[in-house]
Formats: sequence, C-alpha cells, structure tokens
Amino acid sequence: MLSSRSDRLVRFVAATAGLLVLATASPLAGQDFTNIVSSEFSMSGAAATLDLELAGGRTLQLGLRDGGVFIDGARVGDAARGSPLDRQWRDLLTRAMDAAPDELPQILFEWSAEGDAGARLDSALDAALLPGADGLQVPAVPAAPAAPNSDSMDRLVDRITELQREVNRLEARSERGTVERRGSGRGPFHYIGEGLAGIFSIVVAYAVLFALGFAVIFFGGRKYIEGVADTARHATGRSFLVGLAAAFLVVPAFVLGIIALVISVIGIPGLLVWVPGFPVAVLLAALLGYLGVAHAAGEAFAERRFYVTDWFQRGNSYYFLLTGLGVLVALFLASMVVFMAGPWLRAISGILMFLGVVSTIAFVTIGFGAVLISRGGKQPIRSSGAEQDLFTEEAGV
Repeated sequence: MLSSRSDRLVRFVAATAGLLVLATASPLAGQDFTNIVSSEFSMSGAAATLDLELAGGRTLQLGLRDGGVFIDGARVGDAARGSPLDRQWRDLLTRAMDAAPDELPQILFEWSAEGDAGARLDSALDAALLPGADGLQVPAVPAAPAAPNSDSMDRLVDRITELQREVNRLEARSERGTVERRGSGRGPFHYIGEGLAGIFSIVVAYAVLFALGFAVIFFGGRKYIEGVADTARHATGRSFLVGLAAAFLVVPAFVLGIIALVISVIGIPGLLVWVPGFPVAVLLAALLGYLGVAHAAGEAFAERRFYVTDWFQRGNSYYFLLTGLGVLVALFLASMVVFMAGPWLRAISGILMFLGVVSTIAFVTIGFGAVLISRGGKQPIRSSGAEQDLFTEEAGV
C-alpha cells in the first residue's frame, strides 16, 4: 500500500516537472499578438524594408538602407551591406514573405539579432506586436558624424561614375551617328554633286576675274596690264623676289606709315586716307598683278598655238586674258573633275588642289612684284629688241 502511494507521488512530481519544462521551453505558447492588418516587404541590393499596419491604426516602418538602420524614418544605428545584421534581417524578411498571415506575428516576435542596432529592431517589433504596448516607443540614436559623410561621399562617387558612363555612352552614340551620316552620304552621286559645285564656284571666280580685266582694258587700262605682263614674262625671277619681299614688308610699312602720320603735321586727316587707302591699294596691286600674269600666260599660250599671221589677226588683250585665266585655274578644275571619280582618286585630287593653291600664291607674288618694278605698268621691262609694241592691235582692241 505504501509502495503504490509512493509510485503515484513519483509520477505526479514527474508530470508536474514536465509541464514546467514545457512551459519554460515554449514561453510563446498561447501568446496573443496585436493583429497585423497588412504587411509590405521590399528587398533590393541597396535596401531591405518592412512596413506594418497594425490594429488600431498604428504603423511601423523598419528597414536597412544606405548603410544604416531606420525605425519609422529615424536612424538608430549602422548596418553595412553584407554585415551580420543585414544578413539576419534579410533572412527574416524572406521567411516572413513566405509565411501564412497567422504565422507572421510569431515569426516576427521570435526574431532577434546581435548588436545594439539589432536589439533596437527586435525591441521595436516586440513592442508593436505585444498588446497594450501602444505607448512604447524606441528612441532613435543619433548616428556618428563620420558615417553620413562617408555614405554621402560614396553616393557622390557612385553618382559621378554613373554620369561618366552616361557621358561616354552619349559620346559613343554621337560618334556612331556621325559615322553613319558620313557613310550614308558618300555615294557616287555625292562626289559628283560636290565636284560640280566646286567647278561651278571656280567658273564663277573665273567670270568675275575676267569681268574685272575686261573693265580695266575697256576703260583704258590695257597698257598697264600689258606693262605688268611684259615685266612678269621677261623678269619673272626678279618679280617673284620683289613680290615676296614686299609681302613681308606690307604690314611694317602700314604701321610705320601710321606712326609717321601721327607725329607729322598732317596728322588725323592723313590717317583717314592712309588707314583705309593702303590696304585697298595693296589689294588692287595684287589684283592687277594677277591679271597681268594671266595676260602673260595667255600670250605664251598664243605663241605656241598660232602662226605669225594668225597672231596679228587673232591676238588681242581680251583673248590673252581669257585664255590666260583659264590656264591659271586649270589645276583647280582638274582637281574637281578627278574628285568626281570617287574616293579612289581623292589623293590625286588633293595633290592637284594643293598645286593649284601653291601656283596661285606664286602667280600673285610674281604679279605683285611686277607691278612694283614696272611702277604699275608704266615702265615695263621687255626683252632686248622688243622695245616697240609688236601688237598694236589696231583692229582687235
């Protein structure tokens, strides 16, 4: 009898101890939580946030972003990307997203994390989920001053890098667009169109120069053009050297003239004539020299083409000027004609254009020197035995 009573006492003590152990091991069994009306989860590479709407109209915003821990918008600590707290928090959000609505409060309440920032997140969750904790608030901890600056610098560097990539992308797109536009416009008709446009411009310049020469001859300037032409033909080297030297002395002479007029008695009235008149005189001398060289080129061309009788019948200043200008611009015309053949002969076209520019500079220099030597065509230099004008042109002019 005593033994049976002892056995029953032992079984009662064991059952009571088991119940105490179960109660200690499962403190949340039967725990009532505040009802969660809605929950919103957001996870990305830069942020992981949780927004809760609780019964009674309360809300709670928790999250990790920009290297910090935030509770209801207030920064309460630091948590870098990949830190233990960041991993634990993201693991909690992952499990919470997959949980059923009735299991969500239990999962959030049971979560805990190490560190001061993790403890504040845990406390905020517990305070929100436990009934009767409406007035419980988690104080925000001011962040260390160096952390925001560091985060700001990191964001600034990231933004600059992003802008640099955008600029490089836009530049690459612009270069591709330029290449495409260039490539689309370089068809055969493109070269023909540019060549015809170049030929037309050369023809217009040729017509303008001939019109100027025609006007000079028609209004009595024939002897001046012929004087410059004779000097350019019979003293070519001398004319070139004089013209080259004069080209270098034009600017010093202009400046010295201004200084001389400033300190002279004439003064301001002389400057009013010198300042605009000197450049105009230089341009007119260069133009007269170029027309004289064209006249000389026309004479040389006529000597090779006509017999002696035809020379007197068909040779006149208009004809010499017309053919001479054609000789002087022949290289430019040839360059444009070759250009129309396409990109295969572009090098030859460039060489012809270069030779045309160089020859034009040489012709202007020779003509300018011939104008200075012949005193504007009044005192021409002719070869020996040719002092008399062989081409009276009584019928031609």
